[in-house]
Amino acid sequence: MKQKFLLCILACLTTLGSWAITQNGNVRTIARKGRAGSPIEGAVIRLQGTHNKVASRANGDFALLLHELHNGDAYSIASIVKSGYEPAEQELIGRKLPCSDKVPVEILLVNRIELMQEKEEIENKARENVEIYYQARLDSLERLVAEQRITEEEMRARRQQLESQYENFEPLLQAMSDVLARTDYRRMDSLTALMQQAVENGNPEEAERIVREKGSITQRETILREWGKNIQALRQEVDKNQEEYNRQKKQLEEDCFRMYSAFLTRFRNDSAAYYIQKRAALDTLNIDYQLQAGQFMRDIMADYPEAQRYFERAYRIASSQYTEVSGQMATTANELGLIYKQQGQLETAMVWYQRSMKIREQLRGKNSVEVAEALNNMGELFRTRKDLKRAMECHKRALKIRQKQLGSNSPETAVSMNNIAGVMYQLKQYSQAEKLFTEVRDIYAANPKVTPSRVAANYNNLGGVCYQQGKYEDAALYFDRALAIYRKVLGDRHPMTLNALKNSNICKQKIQTQNQ
Repeated sequence: MKQKFLLCILACLTTLGSWAITQNGNVRTIARKGRAGSPIEGAVIRLQGTHNKVASRANGDFALLLHELHNGDAYSIASIVKSGYEPAEQELIGRKLPCSDKVPVEILLVNRIELMQEKEEIENKARENVEIYYQARLDSLERLVAEQRITEEEMRARRQQLESQYENFEPLLQAMSDVLARTDYRRMDSLTALMQQAVENGNPEEAERIVREKGSITQRETILREWGKNIQALRQEVDKNQEEYNRQKKQLEEDCFRMYSAFLTRFRNDSAAYYIQKRAALDTLNIDYQLQAGQFMRDIMADYPEAQRYFERAYRIASSQYTEVSGQMATTANELGLIYKQQGQLETAMVWYQRSMKIREQLRGKNSVEVAEALNNMGELFRTRKDLKRAMECHKRALKIRQKQLGSNSPETAVSMNNIAGVMYQLKQYSQAEKLFTEVRDIYAANPKVTPSRVAANYNNLGGVCYQQGKYEDAALYFDRALAIYRKVLGDRHPMTLNALKNSNICKQKIQTQNQ
């Protein structure tokens, strides 16, 4: 009996051993211009829903043992941790991946400092192009008026629309630069690398020329769709054709994004909208594609119903591909909150904001910087509802978290201080608001990476509180400082420049009246 019992145990162990698969993989840094990707040692990969985790070896290789799974079954990576690095492909975390004992998974990490530097370089070059094409569009409107091809009223309406669109370009440029800075050159052919470099170097015309040399996007899309049909018909070659189809599809999606980038920096919004929507249509299961299309339709085209459609699709994708508590679920819920807020549906917006914050609390903890961002959004929603008490509570909680997590001198901490000062201003607590705005100014001065627009906005805020207190000379000084920055960054005819000039003149008139 004992021998039989032992044999049964061994048989059970053998059976259990067959319900597992080894998923191999490799971790490396992304390859960039003049910098080849290199393997990373000590990156810790942890599986979703288990304590199973491994660390990559010196050559970047790792092996995950997936219990009770077979080839094709889904598994998810819960986290990839390496000090100083973050995943280049954020959507990899929490996504359902097919396991395979033959096909290794490649994980790309990016150095946070290098990422920040490259994003800033790309943003600056793109911003220079935006200014050039913005000015060209203004000049074009003036020529049309001079040639009597449009009326003064039509010119003002078009100019107002152009200025409104300009104000929304900054977050789009930041999102564009983040995508470009995370792109891995090793996965590109030489021609694609040239296009990528052209976009990153602020040369949209060159990027557009190279893309057009490859053929019309519409024609290539038609060819791609026919190719997809052929794949279904050629079952015996499906594996080979599917691989090539995926490569071509990915290239087409990337080229659509490059065309979008090229038109975005030249204020050719209809064309930019066409390509960012085309990319979203090419892969309706890609969350990032839907989010970026939605953000463009919301911030530039002001087509809120269309933007809402993209954000709702992104939320459905997140619900099907990720766990309930994931960064993707939090992000899509937050975007839905914002689009409902912009359409005046404040109660619905609050429901989505609260859902996003709850996920972030479960995912990162109640004192995380992600929760601070959610509190910031809720605070601004309360300000819109004129509920200044609750707005102040949210912004103070966000400030406390950012001070603890990022330090008292972080620019993001300063943003919370600025929001609190803004509520104080609305409450007519001008001296307290001035004190906080001054502290924000000092934090910005100690952080050279803070954008000039933020610095100028701070000067403008200081000018406003000084004016309300009758300190017209101080107010004029701050408005003049804001004016100098806006003129340098945005030009003489930008609405922010003209507003600063107007504020300065009002203050100087007050000073002149006092001296008479």
